Amino acid sequence: MSNRMRVPCAYQGGKQRVAAQIVDHLLKAAPGPNSLFYDLCCGSAAVSIELVNRGVDPSRIWMLDISSWGSFWSAIGSGTFKMDAFDQLLSELPSDKRDFKAHMSALSALPVRDREVELYPVLQACSFGGKQIWRNGERWANACFRDYWEPTATSIRRSPANPMQPSPTELRRRVNALVNGMRGVKCLNTDIITVLSDPFPSDAVVYIDPPYQSTTGYAFGFDVRSFITRFREVNQTPLFVSEGVPLNEDAVMLTFGGAKGGISGTRKGKHQEWLSRF
Repeated sequence: MSNRMRVPCAYQGGKQRVAAQIVDHLLKAAPGPNSLFYDLCCGSAAVSIELVNRGVDPSRIWMLDISSWGSFWSAIGSGTFKMDAFDQLLSELPSDKRDFKAHMSALSALPVRDREVELYPVLQACSFGGKQIWRNGERWANACFRDYWEPTATSIRRSPANPMQPSPTELRRRVNALVNGMRGVKCLNTDIITVLSDPFPSDAVVYIDPPYQSTTGYAFGFDVRSFITRFREVNQTPLFVSEGVPLNEDAVMLTFGGAKGGISGTRKGKHQEWLSRF
């Protein structure tokens, strides 16, 4: 399992804990052995990564995301991600974890310029609660970072919570594995509505992971039910949609593993995730 690729970092709404179940359904729905897979609103790309881990060639995967994730995956797929620039950013991180928050806040306040692709995973790995950080012109928006946290006498969690998750060393390992393993995927850094202009190939399977309904913290959103209706008007290919609620009678509830979460260990319940096929 050590050679399996993983998402770069935690991300609000990321599907790493249920990606294997989603991919089971996508592979079963594939019309043929060389079917194409479309991962729309891909975010940290847990589903595309799982597809490649299962043996799907990256060249058979099309991704799309309007956020900085789209820029990141476009660079990964085209082989233009600059590991030397990424390594430079990691080498400049403070030696004391207590200084990470101030460092990341200062870094995120600088104009983005041409550093978006390599800087984004570093910022996102330090994001408080894994909430989405996004680019707004030459500035980063929603950039709120973690403090180094240590347990108190009454804390249920007994180990410190690091300001960067995963650690810089692990983040580099993951990104380097993705640079090598995901090259060949095609990612569009654009609005999802643009894919409705032409039909999808007949041998495609399409998966969408839209921002959760009735939630805040995402820069970009769209009417998923309207999208489904328009998609079905011109496409016959299988369409799967992840949501926090079932969207039709055939929806399947996915099973989360692991702890309930929360830094204090007191969260009462787990988020539900449903996969609906249209």
